[in-house]
Amino acid sequence: MSQPTPALPITSSQTIGPFPHEGWRWAFDAGNAARPVQITGRVFDGDGVPVSDAVLEAWVPGAEAGAAVPGLPGLYRTHTADDGTFGFALPHHGIANEPACYVVVFARGLLKHQFTAVYLADDPSAPLLKQVPAERRATLLAQPAAGGGHTWDLHLQGPAETVFFDFS
Repeated sequence: MSQPTPALPITSSQTIGPFPHEGWRWAFDAGNAARPVQITGRVFDGDGVPVSDAVLEAWVPGAEAGAAVPGLPGLYRTHTADDGTFGFALPHHGIANEPACYVVVFARGLLKHQFTAVYLADDPSAPLLKQVPAERRATLLAQPAAGGGHTWDLHLQGPAETVFFDFS
């Protein structure tokens, strides 16, 4: 009879360091005007200061091959600029009740990356969205922007904190 494998000890997470943007900015490009879902916005810390070195990964439900990251259908990455701005150009997946994309946020000072989702404000009927308290749902809704596309700001902490999910 074999012995059960002992559980591994819990280890602490590490922050991504003070200068991740120096190594990441060259590697990501989530922009492509040919993709129909355009989401732009800014990332803010708990004091309302723009985060200049965050990385956001967008996972598009049901996306097919040909995504921005070869071999990983549906994965799009972008980084924030010095003023905290970011932008995604994504395919429209056409799946009812799914967000436009799920987002993973990496930023300095975060011990663990954060998971959230972004829904287009003109289609806020998803079951997951309905599980979020009504007063917090707006943090997950990308609003229509003048000239097309949508805007969505992400707040890491504070009174306007974006809803984050624990998928562990």
